[in-house]
Amino acid sequence: TGSHQNDPTKVGPGVGDLIPAMMLAFGIVAALRHAERTGQGQFVDVAMLDGVLAACERIIYQHSVTGQTPVPEGNRHPLICPFGMVKTKDGWITLAAQSAEEWRCLCELIGRTELVHDQRFTDNKARIAHQDYVYEQIEAFTSQKTRKQLVALFGGKIPFGPVYDINDILEDDHYRTREMIISVDRPHSSGSYRIAGVPVRMTETPGGIYRRAPLLGEHTDEILNKLGLSQQQIKIWRDNGVIK
Repeated sequence: TGSHQNDPTKVGPGVGDLIPAMMLAFGIVAALRHAERTGQGQFVDVAMLDGVLAACERIIYQHSVTGQTPVPEGNRHPLICPFGMVKTKDGWITLAAQSAEEWRCLCELIGRTELVHDQRFTDNKARIAHQDYVYEQIEAFTSQKTRKQLVALFGGKIPFGPVYDINDILEDDHYRTREMIISVDRPHSSGSYRIAGVPVRMTETPGGIYRRAPLLGEHTDEILNKLGLSQQQIKIWRDNGVIK
């Protein structure tokens, strides 16, 4: 990632944590299915490095096929044009037009139908060769419009989406409707704070976030009481440093 090969850019989310964990979850489900059929257990091994490399699989086959070392590509796609971010009057949007039909539709939406028949842009390979010009023509239109205007114009017609910051996300009804912005109580306070919800929707066994993560030792007494220990015994353990 990055805009230049000498200027790499850090990715936003913690991909080294999240992606291997999701792959491990898939592996566990596959191992459980195997155990159901055979009664046989097995170790499931997912290295963080392996998980991240699997998510970056294109650089491997791209190097194998072309013999070239992929370099940072900024906000564009090395094999598809247009496919990336363009400026708007109040921020950025992402859009794509890989197929001939999508390209025709985009040209009509920005009022540049003559580009459809221009030999420089007749197919994806040709547009890649002239991508700077392609993006310039698109931005000449999008930079005069707000993201909201472009949502109304492009939405449902070509692959497209506005680039949001957290304030935009909190104002968008979609995330609230999908229960992706959840409020939980703040420890030692009467207030609350927001966290991301559960993205997997299941009809029979729906999941969700119903409470915050506990503080260290927050429920120690409650759990030990349920196990039959008296408050006196719990106090002795705490005084002796067995628990905190």
